[in-house]
Amino acid sequence: MARGGSRPNSGRKRKDPALKLLAGTDRADRELEMPDQVAIGKMVPPMHLGDLEQLTFGSIAEILEQQGRASPHFAEHVALLAVRLSQIQRLKAVLEMEGDTFTSETVKSAGKVAVVTKMVRARPEVAMLSDAMRQAQSLLAELLLNPSAALRLASGDKPQAGEFDDF
Repeated sequence: MARGGSRPNSGRKRKDPALKLLAGTDRADRELEMPDQVAIGKMVPPMHLGDLEQLTFGSIAEILEQQGRASPHFAEHVALLAVRLSQIQRLKAVLEMEGDTFTSETVKSAGKVAVVTKMVRARPEVAMLSDAMRQAQSLLAELLLNPSAALRLASGDKPQAGEFDDF
């Protein structure tokens, strides 16, 4: 069974609304309303952010302002990204100081004999860092701040018309 969400350009093509009007099959309840333009403005960091998170929020907000896409409506989303990026910095610092693994020893006694077993395990911070990085990458993609999104913004989302489009 296929998984992973819908694929682009798969499925039945949408009929042009003008053709629906001509055929008499137009239904107003099925038409999507396009939202008004998002208000562009200065992004203010939420009060719950710490010092490091506010610095990160400011740098992300500056990038969005330079691109002309900063909006107060996105402040909480950018704050979540700032928190995750700050967590990544803290977790990386802990792992650099403590290492990626730790050793745990267990002692089992079988009668008069004591058996010591040592296990080398990954620190909990390794999984926490992986989760924070995965979510930060997802948030960067949602805010269109990754390289592939930058290329889409620069060139537009639609492919160029070619001479073989009629085939």
